[in-house]
Amino acid sequence: MVMQLPNLTLTLEALAPSGLVLAAEQQAALQHSLPVKQAQAGFKTLNFWGKISARNGKDYLIAEGSNGAYVSDKRLVANNKYCFSQDAITWVDLEAIGEETASRAGSFTTQLSGEPSKMYAYTEPGQPAAEPKEGEEAPPPNVTEVSELQRLRHTVDQISEATGVVPKGTQLLNATNSVVPNHMFSGLAYPDKLEGYAHAKDGPDGPSLAEDVRGIWSLHHDSFKGTTVCRSLLWPGYVFYYSAATCSWGGLYMGSGQKNNDLIFML
Repeated sequence: MVMQLPNLTLTLEALAPSGLVLAAEQQAALQHSLPVKQAQAGFKTLNFWGKISARNGKDYLIAEGSNGAYVSDKRLVANNKYCFSQDAITWVDLEAIGEETASRAGSFTTQLSGEPSKMYAYTEPGQPAAEPKEGEEAPPPNVTEVSELQRLRHTVDQISEATGVVPKGTQLLNATNSVVPNHMFSGLAYPDKLEGYAHAKDGPDGPSLAEDVRGIWSLHHDSFKGTTVCRSLLWPGYVFYYSAATCSWGGLYMGSGQKNNDLIFML
């Protein structure tokens, strides 16, 4: 979740050495199509979130829209929206899904197909098959369909929940408890430590990345260039950068959309 409007060009330039690149044609199309979609949808901000690769090569480009966030009862309320495109020009809203659908979608671990209309058969666990009547064939088990787009939304939600990094001190609460950029932010005192970074979803007073499960983040600081690169080992493909020289930062996800479930055995 991004609380400030990032510069897509600067972010892509900063993350290119880490392998996060877009074709020049896609980047040019995004610079035009995102503002158009933002105006149509009425978002205050619409940022490029990243890319989830598909088996057929028709990758999903994801954008994240926001109308601001606020704190209520010590909880951050954001309600961000997502949309996707496969040509960087036409954007389609990615509808939110409920907990039950999310649970079903999360049971599939294969890479997305790249066909938005594809349906997946999900067999409900613990549901005994009905007894067939005499002379009849056995009925099929209790099967529910899960769509490709439901799987895509679940993947985006999972990655956003676990990543969405910002430098600590770049957000603050105003008089109405709305989360706003801290225009007085002058840089991190310790950019080489996980304590300097946090999840935007947790708000200005949220815990740092150092309080996440130990070993799920890889941080590299170049003191000569004044840059820090932070990678998620839980969701390979998410990379965040911070530049002390320009006081800029940004993060993107570009990967298969598959979680590193083996990480727990590697820690």
